[in-house]
Formats: sequence, structure tokens, C-alpha cells
Amino acid sequence: MDVKQVFDTLTREEQPPAAVDVGRAIAAGRAVRRRRRAAVAGVTAAVTVAAVIAAWTVRPSPEQPEQQEQVAVPATATPQPTYKGFEAAKRDHPPKGRIASVPPLVMWVADAPGKNELFLCESGPNGSSCSGFRPLTSGEYARTQGKLRGVDVWFGWAKSAVHEVTAVTEKGRKLPGNLTRGVAAGLGLWSVEYPRGADVRRLDFLDAKGKILQRIPAR
Repeated sequence: MDVKQVFDTLTREEQPPAAVDVGRAIAAGRAVRRRRRAAVAGVTAAVTVAAVIAAWTVRPSPEQPEQQEQVAVPATATPQPTYKGFEAAKRDHPPKGRIASVPPLVMWVADAPGKNELFLCESGPNGSSCSGFRPLTSGEYARTQGKLRGVDVWFGWAKSAVHEVTAVTEKGRKLPGNLTRGVAAGLGLWSVEYPRGADVRRLDFLDAKGKILQRIPAR
């Protein structure tokens, strides 16, 4: 290779790059910036949606309400409905413990002037009254206080071991009663309302396992 050929080769290798299309380069740069802005906006939107979903997830739904603090109900809270003479009976014989709603009655236990005696107060369709009773003996689990006049309802009290009271008819039909346990120390109050004409022969008092603790004839 002669000197001229060498010189021509070096000249070609040192030539500057081809001319750049400035307008096309600017347009390409703008496109890149638009893509970057779109990507950032997409990420921001995704984060916002995720935050909203998270907030909705922790918000209590109607099916799962927010847990509320349990507030104790005062012992003298008045159940509804109230009957004639209720306020007077409660004033004259203040509840010893709490007032119990034992449909169709409202009942409570009160102190009595006699030794080892309490009052059982009931308020219901026939009005309100209080009558004394003595503590249950060791062999007793329940006792009847009486039957409402003109209404087929037996009522009374029971020891804390009693969890259920049932009326049983002559043909063996069982009619569940109402029982509120823990009304006063070691005492629960109960009532049994049954259809008019039902031939109820006895009242059964059962423990937590369904075992009959005591049977009382319904006379």
C-alpha cells in the first residue's frame, strides 16, 4: 500500500458522524418523557387504589360491627312493659338484686320485715303485689309462689342449680317456661304461661344437663 492509500484510509476513519436530525431527536426525547410521566402516574394511581382498599378493608361492615365496650346495666333498670302499681311496689319494696323480665311478668326479690324471709314482688296483667316467702330447704330446688287470677300463668323462684322450667300436661305435652337466673344471691325467678284449657299437671325443674331436679304438682 502506497502513502496515498494509507492517507485516504486514515482520513475516512477520522470523518465525523453523519449529521443528526435535530427535530427527530427532540421528538424522541419528548416521547420518552411522556412515557415516564405515564408510568409515574400509573404507580401513583395504583398506590391510591391500594390505600382506599386497605381503608375499606379495616372499616367494620354491617355484618361485622365494631366491637363495643360492654356496659353494665344498673340493677334497678326497669324492664318493659310496666304494669299498674309497678312504681309503687318498687318504691315500697326496693329490689334486692335486679329486676327481672320473666314474661308475662316483671319480678324482683325484696327484703321482708320477718326474720329469714324475703318478698317476691310481681307486676303483670293483674297489677302488682309483693308476698313473703321463706328460703328453700336443702331438699328443694324450686317453689311456686302462686298462679295469676284469670290468666294461665304459674310463677315462683328457684335455686341457681335450676336452668330450665317446663310445664307438663296430662298427655305428656311439654310447655317451656321462662327463667331468669341470678336475680338475687343464689335465686332465680321463673314463670310458665300456657294456653287456656291446657291440662297442666306438673312443673319440672331441670339442671344444665336436662336432669329433672324437682317436680311440683300444678294444682
